[in-house]
Amino acid sequence: MIIQNNNYTIRSENSNNIYWEQEVYPAWTAISAFRHFPNQRIGTGVEPHYHDNDEFWLFTAGRGEVWLDGQRFEITPNTVVYTPMGVVHQFQMFTDYENNAIVTRLERQKRPTHVLVEEAGPPVPTVPGFVVPGDRNSGDFPNRGTRCPLREMRLIAFDAGESVDESCLSHNEHWLVMGGSLHLTIDGLRIELSQGDVALLRAGAVRRIQSAEAARAVLARE
Repeated sequence: MIIQNNNYTIRSENSNNIYWEQEVYPAWTAISAFRHFPNQRIGTGVEPHYHDNDEFWLFTAGRGEVWLDGQRFEITPNTVVYTPMGVVHQFQMFTDYENNAIVTRLERQKRPTHVLVEEAGPPVPTVPGFVVPGDRNSGDFPNRGTRCPLREMRLIAFDAGESVDESCLSHNEHWLVMGGSLHLTIDGLRIELSQGDVALLRAGAVRRIQSAEAARAVLARE
């Protein structure tokens, strides 16, 4: 399912399995993929690599460690990791976990893959990355700098009957449902979002979100 107009794009889980494809998400957003990766197993992770774009990870369950240009950080639930283009990064998990990832559009050589130093040589840096620990990730990123395209990315847990008030958005706002379901009203259209669905909402759109049951979602704002 895909529903879109100039103010929003809604993609159901089976139409949101993109990651490196370009020009699939609307041109008005800085991001080009927003994915949920549930039920990941203990001991897994990724090798040291870098990208021709920026990437965000939000670990919504599990514990482990991540390295950015050789500096180690702890991963706890709700930890967000920002890896700008040219930052060598990797992670390793010590428990089962779930992850959520956002990437921006490809730049430079536009290689849609993990780029390895031993094969392609060291990257040309842009800006340093950062990690916001889970217990401090509750709003806007501190000191996010001039390159980081998101101002926040964090876990939102809804109780049954809880809602987010109707608002005319001042920034692009994106929601990814991890569990349960949410009722999104956007510019008067009511849509039910289920696990894996993503809603990309443009600044200026009017939205309200309600939960008929307990639900978990990722909120990302540009």
